[in-house]
Amino acid sequence: MINLQDISVSIQNTDIFYQLNIQFESGISYLIEGKNGVGKTSLLNLIAGKIQSKSGTITYDFVDDSLDWEQKYDLRKKNIHYVPIHALHELISGPDLFYQQRYYSIEESPLPTVIDFFGESYQNLDKLNFPESFRIGHLLNVPLQRLSNGQLKKIIILKQLLDSLPQVLLLDYPFEGLDLISRIELSEFLDHLVTHYNIQLIIADHDHQQLPNSIIKKIILDHSSAIITSRNGGIVKEKVNFNNHIPNPSDTETVVEMKNVKIQYHAKIILEHLNWKINRGERWALTGRNGSGKTTLFSLIYADHPMAYSQQVYLFGKRRGTGESIWDIKRRISYLGPEQLHFLDHAVSQLTVQEYLISKNDVEKSLIIQVLNFFQVVNLMSKKMFQLSSGQLQIVLLIAMFICSKELLLLDEPFQFLDPIQKKRVNDYLTSCLNENTTLILITHYEGDVERWTNHRLTL
Repeated sequence: MINLQDISVSIQNTDIFYQLNIQFESGISYLIEGKNGVGKTSLLNLIAGKIQSKSGTITYDFVDDSLDWEQKYDLRKKNIHYVPIHALHELISGPDLFYQQRYYSIEESPLPTVIDFFGESYQNLDKLNFPESFRIGHLLNVPLQRLSNGQLKKIIILKQLLDSLPQVLLLDYPFEGLDLISRIELSEFLDHLVTHYNIQLIIADHDHQQLPNSIIKKIILDHSSAIITSRNGGIVKEKVNFNNHIPNPSDTETVVEMKNVKIQYHAKIILEHLNWKINRGERWALTGRNGSGKTTLFSLIYADHPMAYSQQVYLFGKRRGTGESIWDIKRRISYLGPEQLHFLDHAVSQLTVQEYLISKNDVEKSLIIQVLNFFQVVNLMSKKMFQLSSGQLQIVLLIAMFICSKELLLLDEPFQFLDPIQKKRVNDYLTSCLNENTTLILITHYEGDVERWTNHRLTL
């Protein structure tokens, strides 16, 4: 049992919890849900001992109160393993790494591989009766930066388990960025851990169909309250309001065209014989399994991928590498992807939301406030970017894109980390405000998104 009594927490002079009381029963797995910014990630950090409360107590039935501080710390670390929301990008980042590096092939500077990451602990995998979907022998020599989101999540979770099996496994938004099959595999694997190894799961997420069946209770979190309820079998169907007014403009000007594109790293072919033509005003869904090359295609369009110059890639009627600069291209494109969320520049993180939005867009403050009002986040204006929750930061990044109207929108998993209310607001905003001549390409793993927003689809 984990018991939080009268917990109050402040981070960077911001109150997160006030006299919060929650009791996690032993042997029961929980979902923690709530609106963006209520403290779901902070609660996991608190349980894991990553942050401390300014008042109140936390007790664990596997930690004896008579032990000294160091002994308690060691027991908690042994029995509670935590996979945080930014674990993937912390893994592949560092002083000499940058997110575009996944697209570059540097023979003289070998990148760390999966087996380098595991070290000797990999030998423990054969001793554990894990499902075949979590066998990773075929990935051992692959550089970490070349793995898909689904592959990275597998190896991070396995690393936590191969070092030692915990009593409690804390997971922060573990399903974000995963395709349907990967979500199902992860859910089944987590159920396997509960059934065969009696591991208690505590997951911060928004309720959806792919969550493990072993999660039978959920905590609806607020800053000063926590309502514990049954999860009703773990199935909560999303109500979808489909957009029946997807434009089909008569203007057939080509915005993006790719001819016989091939992307290859050494002997591994990622894409081959790809032909794709996108006309102005069209709404495209780009779908496929993790690792199929969706984000790579975005990088060809948005001028980050070095191979764009050797391929037949045309943007706004001009072939890449025929004289236009990267900045000429980017002035016409708005791009939102996971890298912006996880690789936020330190200088940017110190700005307030208002300063950031003004710096990113040459627009009137009144327009910024108008859009903030639409999403009901005006209260974030004076907050520093680093103080935002992942969902709040995602909304601010979306707002920065919306207030600067450009010809082409590239949205790579734009709804990640958003609570259901904010996801609906994003859909409503696109319905009411997106210009008919604006071209949209959406990467998503959710069929409902495809049906809402697209009239064309490319599956890799």
